[in-house]
Amino acid sequence: MKEIKKVTVFIDESGTLPDPKDKVVIVAAIGSLNPEKLLIISKSARKFQKKKGAAEIKFYKAGKRTKRKFLENLANQDLEIFVLTVEKQGKKIEDSPENFALLCWLILEDCLLFYREEIKEIVFDRHFHQEKDQKSFNHTLSKLLGQKMNFTHVDSQKDSRVNTADMVAGSLLWLKTGKDSSFYELIKRKIVSEKLVNWKQIKKKFWHKKMSEPAQAPIQTSNKSLRKK
Repeated sequence: MKEIKKVTVFIDESGTLPDPKDKVVIVAAIGSLNPEKLLIISKSARKFQKKKGAAEIKFYKAGKRTKRKFLENLANQDLEIFVLTVEKQGKKIEDSPENFALLCWLILEDCLLFYREEIKEIVFDRHFHQEKDQKSFNHTLSKLLGQKMNFTHVDSQKDSRVNTADMVAGSLLWLKTGKDSSFYELIKRKIVSEKLVNWKQIKKKFWHKKMSEPAQAPIQTSNKSLRKK
């Protein structure tokens, strides 16, 4: 029997839950069979950084040339992109392990549908620094997904592969806020899932999950098939 290759998924977000001025929060996931190749993207894009010696490449700190080079290289890699846009509706939302797990649950639903049993590891840019918060997040997310998975929380300065998700999330945030759509256009062809949902829908979906009811809040998803060929 042919061995199934395993996929590593990297997740990061752009925008904040607590700040009511942020109209949306973007969560991005990158799936790759060859995650070590993602290191090449950062290395190549560093040549275009104005500030030499920077510890990492982040969307909001990088210049336009660096952003463009990074995303062009990303789009040429053998990978898949999943994005979730959450409309906050002017709400100030607590940045808790449970709330962040809800966001990751929604995007990982699509990742699991696409990759089926192929996901080996899910790597998060470290959102919570305290171990108890990470454990709470892991527990909540595992319950929502209905299965135990291999979650890793990393410092992006030490594992730059996760910055691919940061760059994608930043590109989507600029698109959704009307600042600049050109960076999104560079990666658009690699996106297999774009999901749009508001916070009220998320909480309603969570409530149905807790109550074990079949009905769920309607969520808009792109027409692209999530079944991996």
